[in-house]
Amino acid sequence: MFNKISEYLKNEILPYITNINYLIILLGISGTISMIFGGISYFIITEIQDFALSIVIAGSILNLTALLLSPKSTASFIKGRRGKYGTNSAIMFVCVLTIIILGNSFFVINSYRFDTTATRVFSLSKQTEKLLANLETPVRANAFFVPTDNDQTKLKTNAEDLLSEFAKKSSKFSYRFTDPQLNKTLAIKYGVMQYPAIVFEDLSSGKQQPVYEKAFNPFSEQDFITAMLIAMGDKQKVIYYSNGHKEKSLSRDISTNEVTDEGIDYFIEGLKRDNYDVKSINFEQVKSVPSDAAALIIIGPKSALPQNHAKIIADYIAVGGRIAFLLDPNPHVTWNELLSNWGIIVSQQPIADPLSSLAGSKFLTPLLQKSNNQFVPEQKLLQYTRNNSAETKRILSITDQINAAFFPGAGAIIETINEKERPFHVQNIQLGVSTAISWLEPDIEEPQFDENTDIQGPFSMISIIESTGPVTTNAPVFDLSKIMIFGDSDFVTNKWFYSNQNSDLILNSMAWLAEDYEVISIRPKVVPFRSIVVNRREREVLKWTSGLPFVLMLVTSTVVWWRRR
Repeated sequence: MFNKISEYLKNEILPYITNINYLIILLGISGTISMIFGGISYFIITEIQDFALSIVIAGSILNLTALLLSPKSTASFIKGRRGKYGTNSAIMFVCVLTIIILGNSFFVINSYRFDTTATRVFSLSKQTEKLLANLETPVRANAFFVPTDNDQTKLKTNAEDLLSEFAKKSSKFSYRFTDPQLNKTLAIKYGVMQYPAIVFEDLSSGKQQPVYEKAFNPFSEQDFITAMLIAMGDKQKVIYYSNGHKEKSLSRDISTNEVTDEGIDYFIEGLKRDNYDVKSINFEQVKSVPSDAAALIIIGPKSALPQNHAKIIADYIAVGGRIAFLLDPNPHVTWNELLSNWGIIVSQQPIADPLSSLAGSKFLTPLLQKSNNQFVPEQKLLQYTRNNSAETKRILSITDQINAAFFPGAGAIIETINEKERPFHVQNIQLGVSTAISWLEPDIEEPQFDENTDIQGPFSMISIIESTGPVTTNAPVFDLSKIMIFGDSDFVTNKWFYSNQNSDLILNSMAWLAEDYEVISIRPKVVPFRSIVVNRREREVLKWTSGLPFVLMLVTSTVVWWRRR
């Protein structure tokens, strides 16, 4: 056995090893391959550029060695048929590689993103673009990440992507990344003691606002916007939401972090992301609405409104208060008694709208759609605001970018006095209405229009009252107040808040009440979690067919090779 192996090595292998021409060809091929793959790695994989460069150098040395050992053999190989084909192939490969590198460099320098997602979750919101476009002072984001931490590396990728988009939208926005372990002095300067963190800094005033990661969740666009507003000196306004009348409230479980469908957790979090300080208020514990209130909101009360509570609300309105009532159909009579001071009440029966309602809701979940002209048009709004174009623009901005929102069980906001009898100092603006074929439905189990008994629409589902006194007075008696009335409160609950554009509608309304007109816009979309749900049989089919394309490719290539060999 040993003699056979020795004889094979002597007769078959040794002639190749001792053949100088073979060694030269081997060196040349090895050197060329090393240069090609080293060059590709150098430009594509930045982490191993030093190693790739050494491979290129080694390949160059091998080619040079082959050329020095036998210049004639190398020249004859190049001039031969195989050499010409190889040279042509190498030149073509180098040209293609050069084009790829130049194209990649061009698109890196002049980058532009195409967001093909259904909800455009990877595009900056119009709200963000507006804020960045209107930056008056330079703002810098100082990001502190530890590059050796794998979890932080993932968060850094997300943050860098967002910050680069910010920088593209404004020349006054810049950012930098720092390793806090290597540059502790800078981290201490910005008060960063935990990582990762991003500190937004107004470079003109030096004011800073940090943003910290939350349980390894990616940094969000809205977090950055809020921090920028604070850093630029925007004082947080306070919005109060009432409790004590069985209103809708927070529901998040501290131990499990879960929320219920009926809670308003997402709504409150949305207000906080818009840079508001949100507090609850119980009228049993106060004598008046605090003076720092930018707005007051009452969400779906189910119990009666005590007289002393009604007085607190009326007194707040009398000093130019800003308040939003979210009332469901058939509210307690005491709430309608309060609203009747401004010539409106909320109906006892819900609106049924067969032309514009959510599918499967028996017409009882009305849709407000721009395509149906259900939002107040600009020309009519000019009449409401008595041709005040600035106020018209502000009110119009609430719904200007809203395409659709819906109210799960909406009451009609009905005027209690004739429009001609309404005093000049009380203005009722119907912001969103049902369609002309809607009606008030007394039987929610079997909704059906009865032309003899049912009241037909259209009905207001969102109204704005601007007044300087109640309708019972003939002249203004107090400061200009603004009241928004919604015929539904369910659309702001956790179950429906992120459906359609419900969230933008209510948050825009609150921004208008708080006179933060620059915040009114379409906010960043929540990144949807999409999963494929399959049964066991479908799972087995996917399991066994997932490798089929690879098997077909392998079989096809084998057949082609066999036929051409």
